[in-house]
Amino acid sequence: MNSREYRQLRSKRRAAWIEANRKRNHPDTEAELLIEFASKWAPFGGATEVEILVHFGMTMLRFIERLWQVIPESTCAQDEICFLASVYPQPRRADGRTSLGVTGSSSVARQLDRQTH
Repeated sequence: MNSREYRQLRSKRRAAWIEANRKRNHPDTEAELLIEFASKWAPFGGATEVEILVHFGMTMLRFIERLWQVIPESTCAQDEICFLASVYPQPRRADGRTSLGVTGSSSVARQLDRQTH
């Protein structure tokens, strides 16, 4: 192994160590990927069905359901959650409630307002 190969190997090891030991924003790697992906596409009106299928292998509806399952456990800021709620509204069940059990179109915002006041 020459010095150039050694430096490349050392650089790759260091990058892998930094990635493995960095502080995560979310408790679960899948949750982090879902929230980061949704946040990245939110300014553009949300990800397309094709992008979601390619990256996660699921339908748009399943992606949104999974996103709202992981958000309550995440460390997302309130403004980020409200922004995601405006782009990826929670799916409604047959009884008119959202997956978090709250009725209404801006249920996440209202629920968060109640928690902060």
